[in-house]
Amino acid sequence: MAFAIASRKAASSVVCAAAKKTKIAAAALLSANNALPAIERLIKAGAQIARAMPAAVSIDTFLHSREPTLKEWAVAIAALGSGDQTVLFRKGGIREPCFKPSAREFLLFPTAFHSEQQLLKEGVAERYEEAFALDPRANPTLPLTVHATITGAWTTFDLRVLQILDPLHVHSEAFRETRLKWRGAQPITILELRALRLEPQLVLNLREEHFGCFSWVDLASDLSLPLALESATSALDDAAFSQRQHILRELLLQVEVTELHF
Repeated sequence: MAFAIASRKAASSVVCAAAKKTKIAAAALLSANNALPAIERLIKAGAQIARAMPAAVSIDTFLHSREPTLKEWAVAIAALGSGDQTVLFRKGGIREPCFKPSAREFLLFPTAFHSEQQLLKEGVAERYEEAFALDPRANPTLPLTVHATITGAWTTFDLRVLQILDPLHVHSEAFRETRLKWRGAQPITILELRALRLEPQLVLNLREEHFGCFSWVDLASDLSLPLALESATSALDDAAFSQRQHILRELLLQVEVTELHF
């Protein structure tokens, strides 16, 4: 299996959910056929086991046909997952004419591209030391720890946007020179993301086609286990994220932007 749940607790929760479903099905059978009391006792026992086993993965939340996954610098993903950052600035990869959001909800695939310390504000590399040192090719597997939902998206050609949105990201001014000025004919896409930390994390078995200078990788053929969304933790609570949303929209009034609807 390409994904592995990184905890025995997660496996137990799947059994837990299965036990609950078994209870429902068996209870229906009891009602229809007046089954023996022994079966009812078995159902109750199964329900008690289910309640005693803490669920980490919901059996009702499956990755069905495809799961689009956005490749992003591991440090930015770590900052999103901790709540230090709520926006991404994107341009298309070498293989893409421009950046386009492929989905509203997606996993984040950590990369080591452009891992220069000067692209980060002071102290950020040290704060996210493990993410900064990540080399995805060094191991056969890669942990996927953050799931994101787009809550707003805009494009702009104004390079000042990085400085104007300074409270909402961990990048330094050098990031503008090396990343945002690249392909000047392309607009900068600003994504506002609500991040969830996956608990337990998912682990991807890496293949060569996962690597390359492109923004999205479709892991459809790789998905075989449920995504741990129900037990995920929001990087920011509702009140804190709402405040960040208000700040972002106030700051964007200083920049000419086009809002994306999809």
